[in-house]
Parts: sequence; C-alpha cells; structure tokens
Amino acid sequence: MKAEDYFIREAVCLEWPITFEQLVQEAVRSVCKWFVLRQGSDIRGCIRRDAIADRFARYGLASFGQPDWENMMTEAIVVNGAAEDKSIYQANKVVILTGEQHAVKGVIDWEIDDAIHGLVAQDSWLIKELQTVFYEFYNNVFVTDEKGTVIRVTAADDQQHLGKNVFDLERDRAFYPSVTAKVLKSGKREKSLQYTQTGDVFMIESIPIKNNDGEIVRVVSVTKDTSEINQLTTQLDELRNLLDNYQREVVRFQQEKLESKPFVYKSKQMQNLYELVKSVASVDTSVLILGETGVGKQMVANQIHMLSNRRDHPFITVNCGAIPENLLESELFGYEEGAFSGARKGGKLGIFEMADKGTVFLDEIGEMPLHLQVKLLRVLQERTIMKVGGTKEKKVDVRILTATNQNLEEMVQKQTFRQDLYYRINIIPIQIPPLRERKEDIHALAFTFLHQYNQKYRKNAEISETQLDQLLKYSWPGNVRELENKMERYAVTGQLILGNGGNQTDERAFSDQEGPLPSLLEHLDEVELRILRQAMARYKTTREIAAHLGVNQSTIVRKMRKHNL
Repeated sequence: MKAEDYFIREAVCLEWPITFEQLVQEAVRSVCKWFVLRQGSDIRGCIRRDAIADRFARYGLASFGQPDWENMMTEAIVVNGAAEDKSIYQANKVVILTGEQHAVKGVIDWEIDDAIHGLVAQDSWLIKELQTVFYEFYNNVFVTDEKGTVIRVTAADDQQHLGKNVFDLERDRAFYPSVTAKVLKSGKREKSLQYTQTGDVFMIESIPIKNNDGEIVRVVSVTKDTSEINQLTTQLDELRNLLDNYQREVVRFQQEKLESKPFVYKSKQMQNLYELVKSVASVDTSVLILGETGVGKQMVANQIHMLSNRRDHPFITVNCGAIPENLLESELFGYEEGAFSGARKGGKLGIFEMADKGTVFLDEIGEMPLHLQVKLLRVLQERTIMKVGGTKEKKVDVRILTATNQNLEEMVQKQTFRQDLYYRINIIPIQIPPLRERKEDIHALAFTFLHQYNQKYRKNAEISETQLDQLLKYSWPGNVRELENKMERYAVTGQLILGNGGNQTDERAFSDQEGPLPSLLEHLDEVELRILRQAMARYKTTREIAAHLGVNQSTIVRKMRKHNL
C-alpha cells in the first residue's frame, strides 16, 4: 500500500521563519487542519489548527510574542507519497506527504484514518446485512452499465442475459418495454410493468446510479413478486370479456328501448323537422344534429336510424365528452394485443366494428380531441379504421351521425375543431328548436311521459288543467329531458316542482294513494286552501287577492275565516 493511498488531509504550507501573528492570519484565511512549516526544501514540522487556537485563547494579544515553537509543533515524519513504506503506519506519527520537488501534498492524520478503517470494517458487516435483506425482499436484481449492458443478475432465469444489451433484448422481445432502457433515456427513476415472451408480467423498478458529474454509471432494476399481479391480470381479462358481453347486451337493450320510444310532437316546427328526418334516413349522408342540451338530439338520431335500411343492425350512442380522452380512442377504434401496458390478450373490438352495418351516434362531437378528429375524418372518407397498436387498416360499414350543443363554426375559427371534419359532418344540419319555442309540444310530451311512468311504477297519477297551464308558462331550460324528469317525479310523489322549487303544486289527491279515496268536497277544500295560501304569499291585501282570483272581496274574507287563515 502506498502512502498516498491513506486518507490525506489538505495542509497549508508556510515558509519558515514566521511570526505567530502571521500564523494566526493564515489560520483565519484557511479551513485546513494542518499547517506545514518549511525552509527551502527542508520541512521544519507541522502545527495543528487546534494548537494555534489554544495559544490565542490562552494569551490573547500577548500570544503574538515569540512562541515556544517546539512545544506547538506535532511530531511528524516526512514521506514521499509514491513510496511504499509499511513503517509509517507502525510509527503512529503524523505523516507529511511530499511529491515532486519536495512539494507538500498533505498530511496523514492517523486519528481520522483509524476512524475511517473502523467504519469500513463496521460497514462491511452492515453491507452484508443490507444485501441479505435486499435480496430477500426483492425476487430479482438486474444491474447494467451506462450503455445498458447487463453486468449482474441474481435470478437464475436472467443468467442468459449477462453480457447482452437491454436495447437488443427489448428489440428481440425477450422483455418489453425495457424499464432499464427507459431510465437510460430519461435519466430518472422509472417504474412500470414489463412483459416477457412467455406472457408473464413483472413489476420492475429501475434506479439510475450517477457519478459526481451527474452521469449514469449503473442502472439497478428490482423485480417485485408478481404472482398476485398475474392472478389479477387473469381475473381482469375475464372481467373484460364479461364487460364486452354486457356492452353487447346494453347495445341490444338500447336498441329495444329506442324502438319502443315514440317520436312525439304537435308543433309545426317539429312536423317540418320530422319530414327532413325521413328524407335523410334513406341515404347514408352525414347529418349534424344541433340544439340545446335536452332537446332530443338522440331521439332524432334514433329516428334516422329506425327509418333507414340499417334499422335491423346496431345503433350505438357515444358521448364524446363523457369518456376520458385517453380511453376514447380505444373505445372507438379498439386495440391490438400488446398495444399498451395492461392491454388484454387478443385485443379489443372498437365501437365502429361492433356497429358494423349499423349506426354510430357521436354526441357532443365538439368534445372530441383534435388527434382523434383526424382518425374520425378518415373513417368518414375512406370507411376504414386502424386499431390502437395496429398496422393494418380494416374496412367498416357504418353510418356516423353527430350532434353538439356548441358552436362548431366558432370552434373552427379558434382552431379547437378541424375545419375539414366540420365540413364533412355538416352536409345536412338538423336544428332542433328548444322546448320553449314549441309550446304546442309540451302537453303532448307531458301526457306521454306521465303515461309511461304510471305504467312503469304502477301509478294512476293525473294532471290538472292548472298544472298544464303552469307547464306552458315555465321556460324549460333543460328542455324535453327536464320535462320527462318532472313527469317521472310527479308520477311517483304527486308533486310538480318547476324551476328551483318556487312553483310547486301537490296533486297527490289525483294520484293512486293508499287508503280510502277522499270525497269530492274534501278535494275541493284542499285545492281551495292551497290556492288561498299561494295568493296570500303573492299579494298583500284581500282586495288584490280577490281581483286576481276573480271573486268578491267578501268571498275571500269568508274563505280565509273558513280555513283559519
């Protein structure tokens, strides 16, 4: 062992002779522990910083006088750094190392060197213990160099990879995607599922080891036990198959439900719209259905499908705004086996394939991401699709209807919707007017919905003329969907609440309630009381109440006394 292989402390070399004041000044400037005094090529000795501090603390400014240099200096020997001298350790003295031309390289301080060796000896046991714990906790340790060459493995199955490069192993599909390769590209810790040629899946965490310059010198990858993951993957595949079956059943149920749902209207606007629907149903041209939320865009799309020659094939509705962006592509186009982490064996059919020879209705088309708009445009123009992770295009025979409540022209100007796709889907636009602009339809729709929910819940609710008038006066911001919801609630509870609850009538007397049926007079008294309460809430005087209800003031007073109002 060479002298320079020991732990060397940096030292300040000062020319002799020197005053104590100069020594103190050097000690203030430097953080070194040792100060070596030399005269020409001769080393006079070395002084510890502690000795300087002790003298200054003891004597103060008086210490600047002539000190006892011999007592301040530490006994030391001078050794050339490149020399192999076993005696230097045995001497147990401070060693001043010199180099070429007697230049001082530093000082070996046995106090710190002994401590280092003790720690190393202690850490060797700690390292062995940590290795044991590490290898017990992880099933597999996989180490590569900075170029991705495998230099160490612990699993028997990985011995065949020693000396090979992870980029080559990934290319040959020995395992993929290589998490180690990801780390070498990103320079950061990565964690991901990794697949093998045999179809096994492993959870891999790869950690970069870097030098002082921040360069990767090793990548250590560890594998967690994945028997549970493999079991869950199998169960997930089974659930996905079951989900596909359910999805087909939902499509079939949706078809039956829409077939049984009548297209109800009385207004001239909707009569003209229905004539347009019949015209476009017979041809496979693109139709864009426009209108506010709840006006019945899906109902119009369904009518187009039911009146077309595709009526015996699937009609599938997709709300582009309800499906997360990262899932929408695989839902529409499907994916090939191994297309991404977690992709199931055999891949997955997309909606365009499931709707073969039928119709796909893309609601909220304005919510579709731009990169999917490109793929949709190709479906419309070429009648072909390409699955996620696929390399071959496939022909599809499907009609695509679209709808939105947004202004697509403005979106085109803002470049949030593709202009070429807009022109392609907007060949025949159908604008559905809001319910407030076709009040003739309100009563017909209300009776239809009430009849449906009476049958569904086995009720016998009826609606009064007063309530019908209230329906006409209401603005219906939620359009037909809101009207349907109100009628369902009314059929169940007997309460008709419009808006935020400010306009409420209770017609449970007209619904099928348990217990004996009240007499007609009891019904009339109940209605009379309710009307009086509403009038009192609106008007301040009995004269105003009488004027608005069309009776004499004396009648109002008498009725109020009757009901203790």
